[in-house]
Amino acid sequence: MDTTADQHVERVRAVLENHREDISRTLGDLIEVPSVNPNYPGADHDAYIGYESEANLLLKERFSSYFDKAETLSSVARRENFAGRINGSGNGRSLILNGHVDVVPPGDEGNWERQPFAPEIQDGKIFGRGASDMKSGVVSAFWAVRALQEAGVPLKGDLIVQSVAGEELGEHEVGTSNVLAAGYTADAAIVLEPSASFSTPLNINPTAASLLWGQVRVEGLAGHIGLRRELVRAGGAGDAAGVNAIDKGYIVLQALYQLEHNWGIEKQAPLFPAGHFSIMPGVINGQGRDINIPFIFSEYCDIDFCAWYPPFVDPEQVKAEIQDFIMRYVSHDRWLTEHPPIFTWKLDFPGYQTPVEHPIVGALGHGHQQATGRNATIEAFPAACDATWIASSGIPVVNYGPGHLANAHKANEWCSLSEVHDAALSLALTAMDWCGVAD
Repeated sequence: MDTTADQHVERVRAVLENHREDISRTLGDLIEVPSVNPNYPGADHDAYIGYESEANLLLKERFSSYFDKAETLSSVARRENFAGRINGSGNGRSLILNGHVDVVPPGDEGNWERQPFAPEIQDGKIFGRGASDMKSGVVSAFWAVRALQEAGVPLKGDLIVQSVAGEELGEHEVGTSNVLAAGYTADAAIVLEPSASFSTPLNINPTAASLLWGQVRVEGLAGHIGLRRELVRAGGAGDAAGVNAIDKGYIVLQALYQLEHNWGIEKQAPLFPAGHFSIMPGVINGQGRDINIPFIFSEYCDIDFCAWYPPFVDPEQVKAEIQDFIMRYVSHDRWLTEHPPIFTWKLDFPGYQTPVEHPIVGALGHGHQQATGRNATIEAFPAACDATWIASSGIPVVNYGPGHLANAHKANEWCSLSEVHDAALSLALTAMDWCGVAD
């Protein structure tokens, strides 16, 4: 008797239900590998280099037998990626499931209630560095593949899983782009970053904002602290006595806040909540050039900021908008007019945008509904991820994965194990829908 579509679904569901403890165990074993991105600021490179490879070798050992082709790939020594492909029978669409194994450093372990790389399960949650960002997503992808194979579901299109290094610092040449260049491409892709909102788990993210990292430097003029009154009191000598660059930096800071306020009103885009497009000053440094005590007027002030802006806008247009606004804002200040702020652009990280009407969004929404019994919430992803580099290669991409960004990059990181299970089932059913099931 021919196997019906409903029978395939129930077989996949049964496999994952029977392996709930094994799924949790796989995730715990992966969290135990301290695969901190070795280049992350503050990380001990020599202590962490090689653990991304170890994490991917663990996955290769556990799951390579479920693929027709599986291999490790790297462009940098001791930073291996792992990719596997199930060959479809033909006449079907292919699909990538993409995730990363590198994590951020644990930070001050005194802030952790548990050891960051000794995972614990409590109240249906698994705790440990990488639990939300994003080893849970990686594990859900591999278990989706295993469930399809153990349930005997033959796909028409190829199904590919990419587990990569380097994502946390945008090192796509090390990770995702390296795997794509090796031929692991497809007709669509799902990135498995944590996609929950504060109200619903496992949301679908067809878009994410673009990100700029900029710096504004303002110059000062050294002077003795005893002459501070000449800078701040009416009738004082002003810049004849010196200029405190931090004072001038404060004017620039006010400009950034005002522009951010304007953006909150003026910049809107579908799927993005009001106020998402923002400008955050994150680092401020000001002092004398050769002295770091507050007894002289600071000679420079650097303000580093990040700006989120719509993914369909030219970054050069955004840079010009920020620079022009600041220059207009500070034009009332004679010193800043004569010594204009200096702008440096350090990072341009493009967002991505897949139309809500694209079939991959519909297929994932259908898979999610079958798996969870709930219609998926569709909204923008609030951060940057490797979907950018997949999209830039011409592959339509969405983000969808277990966990929440509110739990990421902080002490006591956790993820709901039920979300990991639901994500695995949803991904398996999405692959059946998108790739097609062979007769």
